[in-house]
Amino acid sequence: MSWRHSIRMRNAWLFPLTHWNWKAALITAVFRAAACMAALWHSPAHAREHFGAVEATYVLLTSGIFSAWQQQALDVKPRRLSWLIVVLVIPLGSLAADSALHLWLDQGNMRALGIGALIGTLISAMFHWHVMQNGAMLVGERSRSLIDDLKQMPRLIATFVWNPIRWTIGALPSAKISQGTQEDPEVEIAA
Repeated sequence: MSWRHSIRMRNAWLFPLTHWNWKAALITAVFRAAACMAALWHSPAHAREHFGAVEATYVLLTSGIFSAWQQQALDVKPRRLSWLIVVLVIPLGSLAADSALHLWLDQGNMRALGIGALIGTLISAMFHWHVMQNGAMLVGERSRSLIDDLKQMPRLIATFVWNPIRWTIGALPSAKISQGTQEDPEVEIAA
């Protein structure tokens, strides 16, 4: 193994620590704790607070590392493999670890989360992919300030919602306009 290769391998392994994404950790902790507390609205207040505190603590500790792995995976080729890692592998691994922690600490009292957590995780991961692809919420060499990232959010949210709609419209078979035939000379092209 060459010296340069060993340096690259060491840097790859240290990337989650050197690029711990504090931006993602902070924002995710706030939103996930609030979402968990809202999902458990029917539970006693102390149970919601405990569950929310566990969620916020877990996310603060792990989200920055998972987000660093996602940022690192942006450079994986082919792009589809990169998307698979960023949107499915890392978030679902994180959700599985999160669920295991709650099973252990909260004795499995997670019925309200289930499928909603899975859907929320996947939508969040797709949005995170979109945001990172557009240069926001990154740390390290490609980083901007958190304020600059937050200023981009309205545009990024709009494009996140609009791009699939635009793609769907573009993928629909276009209606062919009749150009008239000798049998029906009265047919005109609509302009």
